[in-house]
Amino acid sequence: MKNNKKISVLAILSLAVALPLTVSASATTDVKSVTADPGAIVQPANGSSDVNTPKADDHVITPQSTQPAFDTTLSGQQTVSYFSIPAGLGYVKLWVRNTGSEAIKFAVHKGSASGSVMSGTDVKIAPGDTFSWISSSAWSTGEFYATFNTSNTKMSGQAYGKLASSRSEL
Repeated sequence: MKNNKKISVLAILSLAVALPLTVSASATTDVKSVTADPGAIVQPANGSSDVNTPKADDHVITPQSTQPAFDTTLSGQQTVSYFSIPAGLGYVKLWVRNTGSEAIKFAVHKGSASGSVMSGTDVKIAPGDTFSWISSSAWSTGEFYATFNTSNTKMSGQAYGKLASSRSEL
């Protein structure tokens, strides 16, 4: 009698496991396959039969090679943001917003936080002002440090840098 109970329990458990699998399998067998209309798969923007050559009226998307360099919340008396320029991404865009009550001295240094200052980046940003700058030529690869300083500990603002392979991408 004990064996009959064990067999009954095993049979019920087996059905409990198998039933949901059977139901889900039968639910998916009613799905009809979808086929695409061959005439609607690829159509050039200007109606031409040449799909691969862009024409004057085409809307061509050109891939861009950009990446963020840093994104920093400014606070305290001094903040330093490190970034590295890899090969092929030498153009730099810098943006700093001063939301504090005193001027922020900003500069980008090559090699270390006290290294040589990159031309065009040594500026003082007045309270409430925004500084935006794009390099006119590609910078060399290497390590760079964006430094932000105020005369007291009440610096407040936001700064970011972005790298690109060409000036027009920034």
